[in-house]
Amino acid sequence: MMDKLKEGKADEVLDLRGESCPEPQIEIVKRLNHMKAGEVLEVISDEEPMDVTIPAICKSRGYPCLSVKEGTTYRIRILKTGSA
Repeated sequence: MMDKLKEGKADEVLDLRGESCPEPQIEIVKRLNHMKAGEVLEVISDEEPMDVTIPAICKSRGYPCLSVKEGTTYRIRILKTGSA
């Protein structure tokens, strides 16, 4: 599962730079709800709390995720699984 998060192109990209809570979390959940199991969503954000809140959302839904910080930007890849 983690290989799919680390490698390859995301199925969808959600650029949330400049957005502040709670809108990004709402948009992420909406997007994930419309994705198929096995697809990867990449979220791009420059808001530091997203590095904590997005993994928490993923954990509560059973979705593996991987967060990478690039300067002041976070790239968080989420694998939509069939568990939620």
